[in-house]
Amino acid sequence: MHDKVMRAPLFWSVVGRLPLYLISVSMVVFTASRGLSYFSAGLLLSGYSLGGAVLAPFVARAVDKYGQPPVLLITGAVYPLALIGFVLADPEAVALQLACVVVAGAAMPPISGCIRSLWSAPGNTERVGLSLEAVLGEVFVIGGPLLFSLVLIWGSAGAALVVGAVLTSAGAIGFAMTRASRDRRVDTGTGKRDPLGALRSAALVRLLVLLLVAGLATGAYSIAVPAFVESHGSAGDIGLVFGVWGVGGILGGLWYGSRTFRQPAETVFAWGLLALSAASALVLVAWDNWSMSAALVVLGLLQAPVTALSYELISRTARAGYVTEAYTWAITVSVGGTAIGSQLGGLVLGAYGTWAPFLGAVVSMLLVATLAFGARRLFAEPAEPAKPAEPTEAAEPTEAATSPA
Repeated sequence: MHDKVMRAPLFWSVVGRLPLYLISVSMVVFTASRGLSYFSAGLLLSGYSLGGAVLAPFVARAVDKYGQPPVLLITGAVYPLALIGFVLADPEAVALQLACVVVAGAAMPPISGCIRSLWSAPGNTERVGLSLEAVLGEVFVIGGPLLFSLVLIWGSAGAALVVGAVLTSAGAIGFAMTRASRDRRVDTGTGKRDPLGALRSAALVRLLVLLLVAGLATGAYSIAVPAFVESHGSAGDIGLVFGVWGVGGILGGLWYGSRTFRQPAETVFAWGLLALSAASALVLVAWDNWSMSAALVVLGLLQAPVTALSYELISRTARAGYVTEAYTWAITVSVGGTAIGSQLGGLVLGAYGTWAPFLGAVVSMLLVATLAFGARRLFAEPAEPAKPAEPTEAAEPTEAATSPA
C-alpha cells in the first residue's frame, strides 16, 4: 500500500466484512435445521436485511457527527450479542428471534462506509483504495460461503453464525482503534445538522437513482442464474459458476486500479455502464453453463471498474460532513434495488423462463447507461477557483496609489 496509515484499517475491514455473506447463508441453514419452515427463514433474513437497510444511514450519520470509534465500538458490542441471542433463543419463539435479527441488522458495524470515507480523505490514494474496495467486494462474495463450509467441518450453522458475529465485532473494534480512524476529522459545525443529511445533494440523489436501477439487474441475476445453471446441469454447478463470476470481478478491479484514464470519471462511468449493457446481452444469449460462465466473466470484468467509479462519484457528490452517510445510502439503495429485482425476476421467470429476467437486466442496464450519460455534467468534478496572481515587487500597491484622491 502507498499509504502506510491505511494498512491497519484495511486489515481490520477485511476481518470485519469477510463474514458478510456467511451470516446470511448461516441464518437460512440454521433456521431450517431447527425444524422451522423456509417461510420463517425468509422472514428472519428479511428482518435482518431490513433492519440494516432502514437504520444503516442513520448509524452512518452518527459516524459523521460523533466520529468513527464511538459508533464502531458500540455496534461492535451490540451486533454479536444480538446474533448470539438469536442462536440461543427458543426455536418456537419466532417473535424473539425476529427482534434479535432486526437489532443485529440495525447494529451491523458500518465498516464499509468508514473505510471508504477514509480512502476519500485528502492525502490518501483514493482511486487505488476505491478500486481495491471493488475487488474486495468480489472476494467477500466468494470467501463468505467458503468460510461457512469450513466452519461446518467442525461445527454447525449456529456455530458459523457465532463465528461470523465475533469476526465482525473484532473487525469493528480493531478498526476503531487504528490511528486513521481515530484521526478522522468530524464536522461538528456550530449550527444544527441538516435533517436531510447527505440527501441534500442533488447530484448524489441522482447517482443513488442510478444505483437503485442497476440493483434491479443484480437482483434478476441472483434468481435467474441459479435457475439457468440448474436447468443446464445440476445445482452443484451453481457455486462454481458464481465463483467464476467473482474471479472476473477481481481481475477487472485489479486492472482498473492499475490504469489511468484521460477521460473524466463521470464519462468513463457512463461508457462503462453501456459496456455492461452489452455484457448483459451476452448473458441473455448464453445456451449452456460454459457459455454462461464465459458471459459472466466478461460481466465481472466490467462490473468491478464501474463499481469503483461509482465509489469515486459518491465521494465527489457527497456533502462535507456527510461522506459516511452518503456511502451507506449507496449500499441501502443497491440492496433495495437487488431485492426488488429478485422479486420481479422470480415472477417473470416462473411465467416465461430464465430469458425474461435476463432481458429485464439488459433493459435496466441500458436505462442506467442512458441516465448516466445525461447526468455527466451533474457528476463532473467542481472546477477549482483560479488563484489570484502573486503580486510582484514592481506591482505592489503604494500608499499613494490606494489613497483616495
